Amino acid sequence: MRRYLLLAIIIAISFFNATTYAQENPLTKDLVLAKAPIDPSDMESIKRGAKFFATNCMSCHTLIYLRYDKVAQDAGITYDKMPINVANWPYGIKPPDLSLEADIRGVDWLYTYLHTFYLDPSRPTGVNNLLRPDTAMPGILAPYQGEQQLITGEPPTTLFRQVQWYDLLVLTKQGSMTPDQFDATTADVVNFLAYAAAPYAQYQHYIGWWVLGFLVILFVFAYLLKKEYWKDVKIHKE
Repeated sequence: MRRYLLLAIIIAISFFNATTYAQENPLTKDLVLAKAPIDPSDMESIKRGAKFFATNCMSCHTLIYLRYDKVAQDAGITYDKMPINVANWPYGIKPPDLSLEADIRGVDWLYTYLHTFYLDPSRPTGVNNLLRPDTAMPGILAPYQGEQQLITGEPPTTLFRQVQWYDLLVLTKQGSMTPDQFDATTADVVNFLAYAAAPYAQYQHYIGWWVLGFLVILFVFAYLLKKEYWKDVKIHKE
């Protein structure tokens, strides 16, 4: 009984939070996640994402669980360079470790999040985010993506009330990358974070096919052995 009561409380709190978010963010209540165009088997993409992470993200974020990985080390992501011992973070908020972020949030969430920063003078960092309102993350991607403004007014009317992030934001000043280049770069970063969360996933899939092949062969021998045993059983019955 106590278990069901706890479950009901959790559901009620979740519903209340979702309702409050929708009331505070009427433009984003129907926002759907963009599909991350990543390929976990594309090691070149993963390496590019690792280099971008080392250059732009590692000043704040850590990848503790990936500190012994060769791909990360080749990109310059090493334990001694991670901000492990920083005591006083701006605004008193410590940036999260991103080792398992792709598993926690999902690659589509990460890809959408990196695209949805927009100018917000009311925020200390000068930017805000559609997926994570009042985020403490500064606009480190603005030099590449450019500056985006939130569209004011009524949300656009779309099929099934599904709104994409680009329906709510407009690029007012382009950065050093074109939109296509920025899409490719963020895909590389997300691909790398997916690799960081499961660095042996591709090898496990490879081994999995060998295991399935072994089980098929084992099944054949087990079936032949079963038939041989049952020959003796039938003889004794007769």
